[in-house]
Amino acid sequence: MYQPLNINIFAQSFNMFLGYNYIDVAINVVLMLIMLGIGLSLTIKDFKNIFVHPKSLAIALTVQLFVVPLVAFGIAYISNVPAEAKVGIVIIALCASGASSNLITHLFRGNVALAISMTTINSFITLVSIPLYANLALNVFLGFHTEIHLPVWETIMQIFIITIIPAGIGVFIRHQKESLAKSLERPLKFILPAMLGFIFTVKIFVSETSGGTGITLTETLQLLPYLLLLNFLAMALGFFVARKSRLPFADQYTISIEVGLHNTALALLISGTILNITAMEKPAIVYAMFSFFTAIIFVLAIKKIFNNKIRKT
Repeated sequence: MYQPLNINIFAQSFNMFLGYNYIDVAINVVLMLIMLGIGLSLTIKDFKNIFVHPKSLAIALTVQLFVVPLVAFGIAYISNVPAEAKVGIVIIALCASGASSNLITHLFRGNVALAISMTTINSFITLVSIPLYANLALNVFLGFHTEIHLPVWETIMQIFIITIIPAGIGVFIRHQKESLAKSLERPLKFILPAMLGFIFTVKIFVSETSGGTGITLTETLQLLPYLLLLNFLAMALGFFVARKSRLPFADQYTISIEVGLHNTALALLISGTILNITAMEKPAIVYAMFSFFTAIIFVLAIKKIFNNKIRKT
């Protein structure tokens, strides 16, 4: 019988924030710098507009909280993978997006304030939604029920330290010294993504003891088709719903990015630490390998297709 693992709250908080090894520490530090750089391009007015006109935010959260998990359950059901991996596929879909999705939105001039608002609000909502959905997945695919309690304090710390505080500092700098913000924004826009890409590449190829993934090629190839399908359908449905709702074009592809990228670090925490099921971690590891790059390809494609249509009309 699988049992949750009791972990010291402060040790878990530190590990969740910084990481368990030097590669995870480097990733989180770069993500913090990325959020600082993104904040340099934003004003307080950008965030006010999101809540004064909340239609885009409401539609985005609806897709993220209801549509994407339903798709994940369907894919997990038809997948030819172990039952533990099926639960792992669902857990990925339950996790909110993170700083990397905000970065892609920023690079492609989407609605960055909407992206950050989605990331922040959904991260708080998942404290309730993940235990509900994850227990359903455990019942459906493994036939048992267990108590899942997300580390509330640790999750809140992660939201504030990696997302809200760095972005807030960036907004403050822009408000106080706009010329400084603009001078820093351009170089950071290119330097930080390059650093993140390099670190992710290192993580894929180094050994597990050094902070790598430790997943075999066979396991990767077995999971890859189903996870690619989840990633594509999430982005496509997000874009479709937003487009049918007649949202601004920037909001449409911003939502597709946000619902297609997920916080795989949180998925690993749930699968490997809270539930203590190693096989359940594998889908999150594979998803982290490609989702950043497929999101970029997806946005490039829809911008090319639909921008051309907009110009013609």
